[in-house]
Amino acid sequence: MRLWLRYFKEKRTSLLLYFLTVLLFVVVGCLYHMENLRMLLYAFLLSFVLCGAVMLLGSITYVKKSRKVEQIISLLEQNADLPMEQLTVGVWGEEERGEKSLENDLRKLLRLVCDGRSRERLLWEEQAMERKEYYLMWVHQIKTPIAALKLLLEGSDRQDKESFLMREELFKIEQYAEMALSFQRLESISSDMVLGECDLNIILKQAVRKYAVLFINKGLKLELCETSARVLTDEKWFSVCLEQILSNSIKYTEKGGITITCTEEEEQILLQIKDTGIGIRQEDLPRIFEKGFTGYNGRMDKKATGIGLYLCKRICDQLGIGITVDSTVGEGTVVCFVFTT
Repeated sequence: MRLWLRYFKEKRTSLLLYFLTVLLFVVVGCLYHMENLRMLLYAFLLSFVLCGAVMLLGSITYVKKSRKVEQIISLLEQNADLPMEQLTVGVWGEEERGEKSLENDLRKLLRLVCDGRSRERLLWEEQAMERKEYYLMWVHQIKTPIAALKLLLEGSDRQDKESFLMREELFKIEQYAEMALSFQRLESISSDMVLGECDLNIILKQAVRKYAVLFINKGLKLELCETSARVLTDEKWFSVCLEQILSNSIKYTEKGGITITCTEEEEQILLQIKDTGIGIRQEDLPRIFEKGFTGYNGRMDKKATGIGLYLCKRICDQLGIGITVDSTVGEGTVVCFVFTT
């Protein structure tokens, strides 16, 4: 009905002109007292029937073509990458060679639009690939001076506070580079994952040992409960998540310490990382896994990127690991990884 109304609305000028012409003839006939006025009205009736039939046929054709166009628009909205042939042949059939038809004109328009969008998408993909390759190259290149500096510091006999602070800052640079590398590889994580049964205790000890310099420099206590739990996961990618949570806990904890516990419940293994840091505001909790969201703590820190927890969530979703965060301002934060056994 909507398309029919639209058709008659578009033809209202022609209809109005038709009725005005008929009215003009009737008025002139009445003014001149034409004897065959009835014949004129009869002619008007015949012309009205003829006009109505033409309008009806035109409206049927208009509605059919409009529905086809709307169908193509719907297909484009659902999938902008569909080829032009798939959009049109299924709706209109084969192209009419040598004929000037609305369908052929629309085909040409669609072909231009599809070709233009394909070129734009190809250009965008090429630029995105170039940027990705550049970032990956940069991360790999920056690892060389980082490794050289680590060797220089480890070979030094200095054990003063400044030496520990230099080690800490160098470790942070290394972690930022690793985060950038993980973020760039996130799109292809499914092809990079190698699932297997992993010893959770070994993964925890490796992560804690890696962050030892930060624990020492900030004077934080660490309670790591031994566990015999074994989980099905990708050790490399889960370590990225674990290290990011440890990094955040250390970053926002000035006194007290961090407690890591593992408990086995019915068909689940819960790994909890609890700190005594500044906590997260309740209004920020629902958005902490959003890309780029830093919250109140991040704005106060002025160095947060809002990428770390987003990265953790994406990785956990791919690994089938649940992750929850509970926090109280001024008391601390508890991050829980949930493994299904």
